[in-house]
Amino acid sequence: MSEMDQTIKLEDQEVSVKIFECVKKAAEVTHAALRANQKASKAASAIQATDKETKWTVLQEYLRKYAHFINKTTGFTGLRVYPVNMEFYDNMGLDALDRQLQTVIGIVYLHEALHSVATETFKQCLKKLLKQSNLLTDAQLRLI
Repeated sequence: MSEMDQTIKLEDQEVSVKIFECVKKAAEVTHAALRANQKASKAASAIQATDKETKWTVLQEYLRKYAHFINKTTGFTGLRVYPVNMEFYDNMGLDALDRQLQTVIGIVYLHEALHSVATETFKQCLKKLLKQSNLLTDAQLRLI
């Protein structure tokens, strides 16, 4: 474990999961999912791993790459990346690591869709799906 390891703080696990389901669906509709699948494949494989070190190492790779993006979208996603220490790692279970990896997959989908050629189409599709789901306020939707 390096001294710059990080974790994701979820304000509301259930809402975050539903938001990222909408993100994935919107990415599929706008054809941004293929690239996101490729970029998230290592996280998906790590979820299948049985050892904590593999899961943690892969999570850290993604958090180093996407931490700024995650923190920049906190108002919309409710996620924030924080630095952690060895004690945090020691206390983290495999289920918690799997949830963080699932969240990272959603972040990859969001990042890729927002940076694709169909950005505006994706945003409109995502806003429509989220509005229908009643997960976010109008103020939060305007942040997209």
